[in-house]
Amino acid sequence: MDAATGEKYVGNSDDSWATRSGFFRVNYSFADRYLLELNGRYDLSSKFPKHNRAVFNPSFSLGWRLSEESWFKNITHNIFDELKLRASYGSLANQALDNGWYVYLSNYSTGQNSYLMGGKKNSYVLPGALVSNIVTWEKVTQWDLGLDFAVLQSRLQGTFDYYQRATTGMLGPGKILPAILGAAEPEENAADMVTRGWELSLTWNDQLENGLHYSLGFNLSDTRAEITKYDNPTKSLSSPYYEGQIISDIWGYESTLFQTEDEIKQAPDQSKVDGAINKVSGDIRFMDVNGDGIVDNGNNTVDNPGDQKIIGNNRARFRYGFNISADWKGFDLGIFFQGVGKRDIMLPNTFKWQYGSQWQVPVAVANDYWTVNNTSAWLPVARFNGGTAIGRNQTRYLVNAAYLRLKSLSFGYTLPVALTQKWGIQKCRIYFTGENLLTFKHTPEGFDPELSDPYSYPQQKSLSVGMNVVF
Repeated sequence: MDAATGEKYVGNSDDSWATRSGFFRVNYSFADRYLLELNGRYDLSSKFPKHNRAVFNPSFSLGWRLSEESWFKNITHNIFDELKLRASYGSLANQALDNGWYVYLSNYSTGQNSYLMGGKKNSYVLPGALVSNIVTWEKVTQWDLGLDFAVLQSRLQGTFDYYQRATTGMLGPGKILPAILGAAEPEENAADMVTRGWELSLTWNDQLENGLHYSLGFNLSDTRAEITKYDNPTKSLSSPYYEGQIISDIWGYESTLFQTEDEIKQAPDQSKVDGAINKVSGDIRFMDVNGDGIVDNGNNTVDNPGDQKIIGNNRARFRYGFNISADWKGFDLGIFFQGVGKRDIMLPNTFKWQYGSQWQVPVAVANDYWTVNNTSAWLPVARFNGGTAIGRNQTRYLVNAAYLRLKSLSFGYTLPVALTQKWGIQKCRIYFTGENLLTFKHTPEGFDPELSDPYSYPQQKSLSVGMNVVF
């Protein structure tokens, strides 16, 4: 109906897509020592051309319980209550497309001219977008080596995994095409990526002679992803990817603030990066890293980035958490901390426009701008013709988003059964809980490092008391 013309506008849409799949799984265990699992699935998707719709994804996992081997028990003198080695390999496919369900088809679109001073609206037809007729599934292949153990009568338990995940044929825009073409890049299987990571988990459980039972847990993990294939021979930084790129790297400039007029006069030309404004004391100063007398982005490539360099990485690294739980004579306690050991975030867009406005950023931060009486301020001098300087990626407004947060705390007391049964109550527990009670961080006030956009929603704390009664 959208292609119809006339005095009235009508429109409709009717879209559909389908998959057809089959899968199998086989499990095998021998003597409770040797474990095997095989999986396989075959998928067809209408989102891809007919000759590229099929994909087969196999996987397998192996386990060997060394602690069940008699020879191992003799060697280790039963130190290990449990020791298992694991290995796995497998693949999965992804059909999630960014630009609709039929990216391999180029369809015309129609419309009517709306800017006429009377008369009948003219109709027009637009050519379809560029497409790739060989687009197909994005495939993820992963191998994993793992270890599970328990010692000291299973009081200490732990797991460790090291894995590598290879993503081939990542779905997304392909090589950047010249602007004179007048069309966007088609979505295709454009890039390959390798992710390496590891995970560690430890738990200690014990009970003292006085009846106190307690548990301590700790976990730590890390990942790092690298682009291994992408059609960007010049390694342009304007392109989505380049070979050798570490995912979430932040390219930017070294920066500080001008303090005096003499500094402004002696500084290299910065008009390429600050909007060619007339500098005043308190404005952002970009550093001439390569010493060529001008601050710019060179060819904006990895080999010639001008005065840009990698100043940080936005990926959350070294995620960790630990928990403590205990119970004794009806009292129970639970504490859970979580955090991130390393992450960098550029100053959010909230700050980049009219940062002196109390309506846009936390007042305590917005007021920390440069004046003659506050030359050590974090933000530059407040003015509305500050050019584009504050919008550039730069070291001065690169925020350390590592943090440790007390996510939850609970404390309770369960009344003795001998007392509650007299009232016809099976169990009665009185408790207190709190969430997000403490955060240790390096970020400004109002900045929640746990969120992808740290100012999208105010961080909330909650306290509650309650009672659970079971009749």
